[in-house]
Amino acid sequence: MTAVKPVLDAYLELNLVLVLAAIVWLVARGVLSKTTLSHGFVAQLRALKALCLCVVLSPLLALGVSALAAHAPAGGPVAIGDIAVAAYLRGDIAMPATQFEALLNTRQRWGEVIFSGEYQIVSAILALMALASLAYALRIVRDGLAIRDTVNNSFLWRHSAKVDIRLSDRIAVPFAVRGLRRRHVVLPSHLLDTPRELRFALAHELQHVRAGDVEWELGFELLRPLLFWNPAYVALKYQFDRLRELACDQSVVARSGIDARDYTSCLLDYCARTVVRGSPRVLNVALVTGGKAKRVLRQRVIALADAPAVQSSMPVMFLGLTLVFATVLGLGAASVQQTEDWTHDRLMLSTVVNLERLEARNQGN
Repeated sequence: MTAVKPVLDAYLELNLVLVLAAIVWLVARGVLSKTTLSHGFVAQLRALKALCLCVVLSPLLALGVSALAAHAPAGGPVAIGDIAVAAYLRGDIAMPATQFEALLNTRQRWGEVIFSGEYQIVSAILALMALASLAYALRIVRDGLAIRDTVNNSFLWRHSAKVDIRLSDRIAVPFAVRGLRRRHVVLPSHLLDTPRELRFALAHELQHVRAGDVEWELGFELLRPLLFWNPAYVALKYQFDRLRELACDQSVVARSGIDARDYTSCLLDYCARTVVRGSPRVLNVALVTGGKAKRVLRQRVIALADAPAVQSSMPVMFLGLTLVFATVLGLGAASVQQTEDWTHDRLMLSTVVNLERLEARNQGN
């Protein structure tokens, strides 16, 4: 238990910070929806990426917050446990010391319960979570091998310094992927018969590569076996997937000199032909995929129609949001950290608890 405790504490703190990040994002999205960036999905995606980076860097942000608090003129504790102990010693919390100490050690007790094996239902839940985590990990390996096989069996059509453009008869939807050294854009071979659609699909996938979406998607997927059960992870992953496509469409139209009407018309035409040829429930469209493709297509058309003009205030707003995210998540990460057991306040609390137990023993005698 002693060796596993630091890992368990770090894992729990990561999930708590992730929950805080999801709440912060919902608030930020609500604020942005009231501004001119309500349909500025490029700016929203950048803000979400900044928030996710703050989650990854939250341990360092917590160290910074703790250091600033310690050196501040009115320095005080940052962790919730230490704040509660200080408040109890000031008399702000009215309850017996033994009960307060038991409440303070809730996380430690739950850790002991989890690893003790005394409760079969807890062991069963842990076993199911471990199996689900293993299944997700195996699926990642399977999908990775399948993608590698598709790339290896595709035809190298174009080659640049950083990206290989390939053609494949095995796929119906273009995709971008990266290997250890190079990035690849794989296109269905039938797109060669329709140069207009080929141009749009290629511009779309190259924009994903340019924006780093491939690496971000890989990072999210590698975290899935560890965080699949956390609703905050699911919510942030959904938001990223949605904004990734909407922002990519807007960037393609803005950067590549492609007319938004032509781009939208290409999406609708390709979708219509797919419905005629196959099942309308799953639209295997070059730029629209998945069982919810109809709703996604509608969102993307609206995003292209309502894309805001580039504003000079965007960098300032992005910097402001990043600072807010870093501050909030730094404070949150510092507040949920497990602190040292024998600080001055905790020694005083331990003394009070021992005196209370001694008094109760004397009264029992």
